[in-house]
Amino acid sequence: RWVAAGNDRVIGHISNTDLLADNAWSSYDAFSGGSSPNPGSNVDHINVAYGKDGSGNALWVSTWESDNPELATHDDPTTGPWTGINTDEDGTALSLRRFAIEWGNNVWVAVGKTSGSNKVIFRSTDGADWEQVDISGVSGIINEGIYTIRTNGSGTWWFAQENRIYQSTDNAQNWSLLHTLLDSSDADPGNIRSMVYTNNTLLVGVMNTGEFFTASTSDLTDWSDETTLSNHAGVCFDNQSRIAAAAGRVVVVGGQFKSTFDISGKSVTMDENGVDLTSAVVHGNLFGVATDGSTWVAVAGSGDTFYSTNGGDSWTASTQNVGSEDMMHVAADVYLPL
Repeated sequence: RWVAAGNDRVIGHISNTDLLADNAWSSYDAFSGGSSPNPGSNVDHINVAYGKDGSGNALWVSTWESDNPELATHDDPTTGPWTGINTDEDGTALSLRRFAIEWGNNVWVAVGKTSGSNKVIFRSTDGADWEQVDISGVSGIINEGIYTIRTNGSGTWWFAQENRIYQSTDNAQNWSLLHTLLDSSDADPGNIRSMVYTNNTLLVGVMNTGEFFTASTSDLTDWSDETTLSNHAGVCFDNQSRIAAAAGRVVVVGGQFKSTFDISGKSVTMDENGVDLTSAVVHGNLFGVATDGSTWVAVAGSGDTFYSTNGGDSWTASTQNVGSEDMMHVAADVYLPL
């Protein structure tokens, strides 16, 4: 199943069978008929992810452009309402919206805004009860948002702030500065806003420039020189919604464009660099992409959706105008990383 998270609380969903048969997506208001806490009717999604609850059952968690609630969960995305979360496991109010979320090795981690007195990440082992992990004492952490969180699926996690890459090897409980990224001129390349892990390789993408760097997870102090994506450089790495990977294949979307390539350690094999996702169909700006390992789905403004079964080389238009809202992110019911 594919679940798309959109503006004004809209959720879109479709089974993989229906997607490939060119059937229509369904949509609904994620909080219609629900109880407090819930965001206002005009609040937008940022990110959505799939994982497990504390009993090993399927769970979806979404993040919002809202400071109350910051998160919402549901075990059945085909119907609402979702359950909003705005307190931690001790009943203390959560604070500041989350820009990215991921599940791996039976742990959920969400990252986002920070403040002078509140530099935390959110962590949960069941998706319902959350703890606030204080990272204020970690070297280099400042009052700036964190936009990306990734895992190798077996207890190691990474996030980035500015050009610094941080790592946890104990399932996101404790963190340390791993590496400060420099480009081929030994200069600060800019703020890392996007990451992806696949094929024992970590990729980091820099906002505004469209540059990305890769390294083998066997040595995350030894990074490739930058590769620059064309056309959609200003938007393709502004958060991790726009990148997805499986078995070393990476697809990036942004604006009207896509880029596709393969990564293995510091090696990058570019396939397409900043080409129109589909010249046959007029579509909104591309905001999100995901894969289940064989099918790829991209979502866009005006609720436009597309799918590919050949690693992002060619795309078929699926339902347009899902929920009559921009679709910001999409996820499949598979466990990352792939």
